[in-house]
Amino acid sequence: MTNAEINEIFGITESYQLPEKLMSILMDFKQRTELFEKFNGLDLSHDFFTRYFQEQHSNRENMMQDFTPQELCDVVVNTLGEYSDCLDVCAGTGGLTISAWKKNPDANYYVEELSGRAYPILLFNLAIRNIKGYVINKDVLTKEFKRGFKLSKGDKYSEIEEIWSEPDMPKFQAVIMNPPYSLKHEWDTAITDCRFEGYGYPPTKASDYAFVMDGLYNMGKGGTLTAVLPHGVLFRGGSEKTIREKLVINGILNEVIGLPEKLFLNTAIPVCLMILRHESKDLLFIDASKDFEKDAKLNRLRQEDIGKIKETSRKRQSIEKYAEVVSFWKVKENDYNLNIPRYVDSYEEPEPIDIDATLDRIKELDCNINKTMDELAKMLNELKGGTEDTVFIKKSVDVMRRKRSEKKADGQATIFDFIGRS
Repeated sequence: MTNAEINEIFGITESYQLPEKLMSILMDFKQRTELFEKFNGLDLSHDFFTRYFQEQHSNRENMMQDFTPQELCDVVVNTLGEYSDCLDVCAGTGGLTISAWKKNPDANYYVEELSGRAYPILLFNLAIRNIKGYVINKDVLTKEFKRGFKLSKGDKYSEIEEIWSEPDMPKFQAVIMNPPYSLKHEWDTAITDCRFEGYGYPPTKASDYAFVMDGLYNMGKGGTLTAVLPHGVLFRGGSEKTIREKLVINGILNEVIGLPEKLFLNTAIPVCLMILRHESKDLLFIDASKDFEKDAKLNRLRQEDIGKIKETSRKRQSIEKYAEVVSFWKVKENDYNLNIPRYVDSYEEPEPIDIDATLDRIKELDCNINKTMDELAKMLNELKGGTEDTVFIKKSVDVMRRKRSEKKADGQATIFDFIGRS
């Protein structure tokens, strides 16, 4: 569905009008039912608003928003075990939640999103799929509640009820997130925040671990947390290293998966998945960064790439140049640096250079240069008139030819002369 078609359905001319118009429709039972019917027959297995919202509304400068492509959503959900409830931190327009709903349509989904432009579409995406749970407009870092909605199963679409305070949260069996990357946030370390107890506050310059710790705090025993994060979380020092070290020592970090670059529309940086589970005994590192197909400016994960990650994760086996099961002691020896190349050697020897073929090609190019200069000199000699440009070009060609001859006369033999004598 094109952006123009979406705008036409909602009766708007510019995309910035969508959030406000959509909220007014969703709060009216008759209007939202009529709206949902207009989408009847569309494939609801993915978020068809992802590209629309990202192209029109994403803000790399302030919100650092990059919405999760469908293939990556599938990878994240494949890392989860069984669950009857799921928390999506920084849910965007709901791509990850929709993939989780495909796996378990009967689970309860609790989704959080700060952006006032994104959460109306998030609410739409859950309600049209008859998903039950909560959509909460909040700031995860400050824990500030702004607006909330309870979704209940209906005959065909979810019933929507606005709520005025944040509901009690259970300890979730599944936690998923693709938070803003390396978002700056000033922490008041004098205030006790139970989410960081035993780990310490993340740094001001990057809040990646703040989102992880928020999700971990809300994850129950036997649950799984999977976060899409920049690679810096694997090796940066300071307080991030302290948190990383404690996650390993406490047996919570279970798996690290490196993914290809250019998976996102608005940033080319490669990302990784950090998978947390309680009572982990060792770590599995997977380097899936080389498995993809190119699609214009983007890289796409194919089904075979997703399947390979899923199978390797399930079996937890070492595979040469792809995956390695690593003990706690080896991570400790590396000073809790989790950079994937330290554990998975995926280096491929370059193909040997054919010296003879390369020298033949160089000799051929040199001959072509000489031939071209001779032809250019001949054409210039045939030119009539004496304009300044013509005189300048003739002199330039003469200088170039003379310098090449002088180098050979002075013994500054080129590789081409060496080839001729050898």
